Amino acid sequence: MATLIKTLLNLFKRKKAPPLACHVSLDQDENHVHTAACFLEIEPLAVAELFQAQGCVSCPPAVPGILEATRDPNIQLLTYGVTYFDHLVKDPNASSRWDQRQKSYVMKWGRNSLFTPMVVANGVSDGGSGGGSKAEIEGVVRQARNMAHQMIDWHIYVDANDTHVRIDSDKLEIEMHEVLVIMYKDKEEVVKISKGPNKGKKMPHKNLVTDIVKIGEWHGGDTVVALPAQMTPGGAVVVVQAPRGGAIVGACKLRLQGGPFAEKDDIKSIDEQPCGCG
Repeated sequence: MATLIKTLLNLFKRKKAPPLACHVSLDQDENHVHTAACFLEIEPLAVAELFQAQGCVSCPPAVPGILEATRDPNIQLLTYGVTYFDHLVKDPNASSRWDQRQKSYVMKWGRNSLFTPMVVANGVSDGGSGGGSKAEIEGVVRQARNMAHQMIDWHIYVDANDTHVRIDSDKLEIEMHEVLVIMYKDKEEVVKISKGPNKGKKMPHKNLVTDIVKIGEWHGGDTVVALPAQMTPGGAVVVVQAPRGGAIVGACKLRLQGGPFAEKDDIKSIDEQPCGCG
């Protein structure tokens, strides 16, 4: 067993992360020339979870600003359709599973009410009721990062290849954290709402979550967890999260295309994503 673990660990060849990452997509502009203005400092990947619904009156005007505020390589946006407004208009993307995920956060914080659109950053801070402005959402993410710096005096690094996830940490013992793969549609589309209070309005949808699979547990120290043999093509992110609406302490982006993963050239780009926490 020790030999097997050592072999798996050797599959992951760390690179020294560059201090900066360009935020301009070369897929969108092949003639782009890098300048100092287009680079951002790499930070640990923050997970921003957006809970929205087509029947929510506040969502169409707020969601575009939320999407704009999360166009950042250091932020992973995940969108969940909730069912609270299905009596007004049936949202085809809504699921009671996502209702429960949002409620778990609210209950963890000791609240007795929730709202949409709602953005939860790293499972510890939230916003969106202020209209989803760029400043508001950036503040939610910044608050989550600050809370991590204040509350966590240890480090965690999450990495992945095409078959396994590796978690490294100098925190040797900790209460159980779940290792989750969250899969989503890696595209943005604009939906014209067919009925209800928002009838005729158009609302953008991006990174709609299709499934969440628990693949293992982390109790501290170094751990290797196998990825599922089959996953829905699209986008995916691995998160290490305390259960029942707890904090997300580490995350790493994946890329799924037809197989369980992309081709080797695409996997190389995965290693260049800012991962981990602390």
